[in-house]
Amino acid sequence: MKNLMTAIEARLMPLAGRMAQQRHLGAIRDAYISFMPFIIVGSILLVISSFPSQAYQTFMASIFGEGWSATVEIPFNAIFSTMAVFISFLVAYRLGERYDIDKMSSGILSLSCFLILTPFSKHAEIGGLIPLEWLGSKGLFVAMLGALGSTELFAWMLRQNWVIRMPDGVPPAVQKSFAALIPSLLILVIALAVRVLFAHTHYNTIHQFIYQVLATPIRHFGTSYVGALFTCFSITSLWSVGINSGSMVNGILRPFWMENQMENLTATQAGLVPPHVVTEQFYDMIWMGGAGATLSLVIAMLLFARSQHIKNVSRLAAGSSIFNINEPVLFGLPVIMNPIMLIPFNLVPLVLVTVQYIAMSVGLVATTTGVYIPWTLPPVLSGFIVTGHLSGAVIQLINLAIGAVIYLPFLKVVDKQYRASETPAVESEYKNTSVTE
Repeated sequence: MKNLMTAIEARLMPLAGRMAQQRHLGAIRDAYISFMPFIIVGSILLVISSFPSQAYQTFMASIFGEGWSATVEIPFNAIFSTMAVFISFLVAYRLGERYDIDKMSSGILSLSCFLILTPFSKHAEIGGLIPLEWLGSKGLFVAMLGALGSTELFAWMLRQNWVIRMPDGVPPAVQKSFAALIPSLLILVIALAVRVLFAHTHYNTIHQFIYQVLATPIRHFGTSYVGALFTCFSITSLWSVGINSGSMVNGILRPFWMENQMENLTATQAGLVPPHVVTEQFYDMIWMGGAGATLSLVIAMLLFARSQHIKNVSRLAAGSSIFNINEPVLFGLPVIMNPIMLIPFNLVPLVLVTVQYIAMSVGLVATTTGVYIPWTLPPVLSGFIVTGHLSGAVIQLINLAIGAVIYLPFLKVVDKQYRASETPAVESEYKNTSVTE
């Protein structure tokens, strides 16, 4: 087993290290992290407007009027219907930050390219319109790819000195603006050429091409049952060798979850059953206590541990585990690099995904509405909020029990080892005390 762990560490550590340092993935991850507070705020407003209680809805309508929920949802709609616009700017901004070039120019250039690539329509009375269809979640792939491509070209042109240099004494802000002039012109022309090129294909727009050829197939696999298993195993296997993989894997996969969540939100607003099982909130319900669903382990430790070391760790880890922070138990027990505990650590999430996926697929448990929540929200409460139904809380309680049962046999082995090492120390302390007396 030790040889296996050494081999896994030797192969995974370098790969994960390279992925964590990869500037494009890092820019996408950081962009979503920057935007996440606004997504959560929008989701909170949606929860307020659509809380699943008829008494609550009647009470609110009696105070604020019949159209109160539509008014409360205006910020939510503004944020979610235009998220591709923000992501286009933020990805380029973060990538420009990593290249140490003008971040603001990178973001504005990316946003300009995105708008050029996005089809406009005309209305007889209003004039030009931009369809919201491609400004929301369906436009995320073009937004991200365009941001990466435009910023790469921008950085390359700056390195080639394709810039207008201003005389000494010109303010730095003006110098930066003129330095971006030639690269911006060339990149915007390229974006226009891409738009014209796709206008002569049966796809009509690059949005439609990317959505049909790339985004849809990847999303179908990534949000399938097999994709959910693969996602969980990717996170726990990297954590097994001490790599904090949650934000890294989520940053890569979040764009694939986003459209499922938007369709679930749309269905929820329309009073329909959300159609998709696998969303980011599906995993929020699984990671109770953190990666590996270690709140189940902490519960087993509190109830069944007999060694002083594990008892102490369980008491220290209990508080943070409730808020899905599990470093105290991962490194205190430890779980990381522990061949015995890594078996259930990787197995439990796969079992819980299977149980929860089946329960949601057959209708025993409500699917997630797509509402975003802070990842530190305690289990049971989080299950109720993201599904808008009591069954979401119940399945989390069931999953906690299942996880504890799976962790328990392995915990007993480790507990026995600690007790064996603690017994001689206790006996020695007892003898020394007796001699002194």
